[in-house]
Amino acid sequence: MSHQEDGGRRYKRWSERSRGARIGLMAAAFVVLAPALLGLFGAGTMWLWNWLMPAIFKLPTIGFWQAVGLLLLSHILFKGGYARRAGRSSWQRSRIREQMREAGGDSKAE
Repeated sequence: MSHQEDGGRRYKRWSERSRGARIGLMAAAFVVLAPALLGLFGAGTMWLWNWLMPAIFKLPTIGFWQAVGLLLLSHILFKGGYARRAGRSSWQRSRIREQMREAGGDSKAE
């Protein structure tokens, strides 16, 4: 298929790529995006802490790695320490709703 035949598209669509190419692209994106996001969130946390906390609560300023540690600690404390909890809880909620629907349907028939 030439460049003219595919409507001027230069690159393949995601679904047209091989499995190996997709895995490689996802790995490359992770290698680039994970440190960038860590740096962005760490720097943002450090900046906000150093701007607000010493002025409001007379706390000391923190460095970048302390801010990253603070983000990790807050994730553990507020999200329960593991990432897949939300998926399981939504699955459990849908199962409970289904059971309630079944129970509600039976009670109306009686």
